[in-house]
Amino acid sequence: MASLSPRRARLAARLRTVRAAASTSGNRFAADLGWQQSRVSKLETGRQLPTEADIRHWVAAAGSGTDVVAELLELLAAARIEYVTHRDDARRGGGLAAVQAEVAALEARVTRIAEWQPAMVPGLVQTAEYARELLVRPGRPTMTEVDEDGVNALASERIRRQDILYQPGRRIQLILGEAALHSAPGRIDTLLGQLDRLISIAGLATVELGVVPFPAMPVMPLSSFCLHDDTVVFIETLTGEQQLHEPDEVAVYVAAFDLLHDAAAIGPDAVALIQRVAAGLR
Repeated sequence: MASLSPRRARLAARLRTVRAAASTSGNRFAADLGWQQSRVSKLETGRQLPTEADIRHWVAAAGSGTDVVAELLELLAAARIEYVTHRDDARRGGGLAAVQAEVAALEARVTRIAEWQPAMVPGLVQTAEYARELLVRPGRPTMTEVDEDGVNALASERIRRQDILYQPGRRIQLILGEAALHSAPGRIDTLLGQLDRLISIAGLATVELGVVPFPAMPVMPLSSFCLHDDTVVFIETLTGEQQLHEPDEVAVYVAAFDLLHDAAAIGPDAVALIQRVAAGLR
């Protein structure tokens, strides 16, 4: 959810070149298209992906031919499947903490967040101590070295992201595998504090919390993913993050989330399950 991928950057650069070849400013070009200038700017900087219709309008306004349409549509297809490595993110100014701030900015622009985590508590509801212990363990989620200052900064930014949980009009659906309730990143006391946190956020009007209990396995193979407004899905790996914008591929993850949701204990049932696990740990 962070830096611009090479594929997306290539598409944005080519859009700028096509517009510049028409010898027109961004403001004039936006007026010719009947768009806000900010929309042209977002497409030319890669902050927003165009639709296929946008590309056809763009090329027509620039006076270019069908060969340019075909080229840009090919670049769009590639840009819809992005991969950004954690190592590249860590090298940027601000490091991984800056990435968390960018994640918060992305989350602020959407109404619905739907996340599945099979064996870990989602970052959006982690306690500070859980986040810190998770980030310093040898098998940390990103497998990227982070120094102590970086860990503290990243954990602080992750906590700041949680302001969205209290904003009216949001719909935040978090489905966890039961394994996440048993997996301690460090001390058992930290895990117990995290379980208490889950119980407290389950009562928020904006949050729907669910737990898929053992031995349910509605989707195979399992991997964590996060949907934003059913238009983009983020899939984190040990070395980076893949972003899918292709509607047919996103639809697969929407269907998978629905299956996980149907198999989960939701709301009060989830809280009861969390309380049973916490009692066993104590």
